[in-house]
Amino acid sequence: MRGGVRVQLNRWQQAAVAFGSAIGALVDPRRADFIAALGETTGKPAFEKVLQRMKRSPEGRAVVLERPHVISAEVRHAWDLPENTYGAAYARFMGSTNFSPDDRPPVRFMDTDELAYVALRAREPQDFWHTLFDLPTNLICESALKVIRV
Repeated sequence: MRGGVRVQLNRWQQAAVAFGSAIGALVDPRRADFIAALGETTGKPAFEKVLQRMKRSPEGRAVVLERPHVISAEVRHAWDLPENTYGAAYARFMGSTNFSPDDRPPVRFMDTDELAYVALRAREPQDFWHTLFDLPTNLICESALKVIRV
């Protein structure tokens, strides 16, 4: 899994990080670190359910074991695709936001490697959803996507 130091938080610390991240995300919704911290500190029960569902199917267990990621090396060919394709639209979106899949902040507030992977995996298709539905990067869209994806 991609690097990053995980931090154990008690309930009060978790609430403080969630509150501070929410305020930070309101001020600047392009700050992926605030959005990530907010999702991690408020989404643990949902990530636990997703992990349990994944472990109940052979495909899900394989994904948890192999831990594939959306990284720039895997999607860089999108820049070379024909103009009227989804891949080209994805490349335009990523270029317009000056963001790379490799810029995603590491997971810091999950208790186990498996939960950290599920949290990261939940973030990775975010840019695909923005592209598919032509959504701006603002707090309302970011929050809505987090609710739908879990």
